[in-house]
Amino acid sequence: MKVALGGTFEPLHEGHKKLIDIAIQLGGKDITIGITSDEMARMRIRSVLPFEIRAENVRQYVKRKYGFEPQIVKITNPFGKTLERDFEYLVVSPETCEMAMKINEKRRELGKKEIKIVKVDFVLAEDGKPISATRIKKGEIDRYGRLI
Repeated sequence: MKVALGGTFEPLHEGHKKLIDIAIQLGGKDITIGITSDEMARMRIRSVLPFEIRAENVRQYVKRKYGFEPQIVKITNPFGKTLERDFEYLVVSPETCEMAMKINEKRRELGKKEIKIVKVDFVLAEDGKPISATRIKKGEIDRYGRLI
């Protein structure tokens, strides 16, 4: 099963890890992880680690936990590789689900088969609110969801 997921992955937190874990459960080694380019990431987040470091963090997580190196691609636009390649599943968070629907809308326009969307619930922090890069960067929580 070809599975895709994408994001900025900075800082790599428990929510990201859950997305990666679900993608691997669905596709095994046949996953493509899209990581936003520095330019694209900085449109949303002011300070972000360089692409190479973010990609290496994701690569090391998968290698340590699952014993293989995932295919990682650089995303330079909101659609990533989803209009060029056929995937069976697209793993998304509630935050990115709307973009996944736009991807399928565009794929339909192009005469391509829709990608099945797998929406993964947020991982909650100790306070019951979602773990997010924004909350981590604000110093509210750490990347494991513990209150600071």
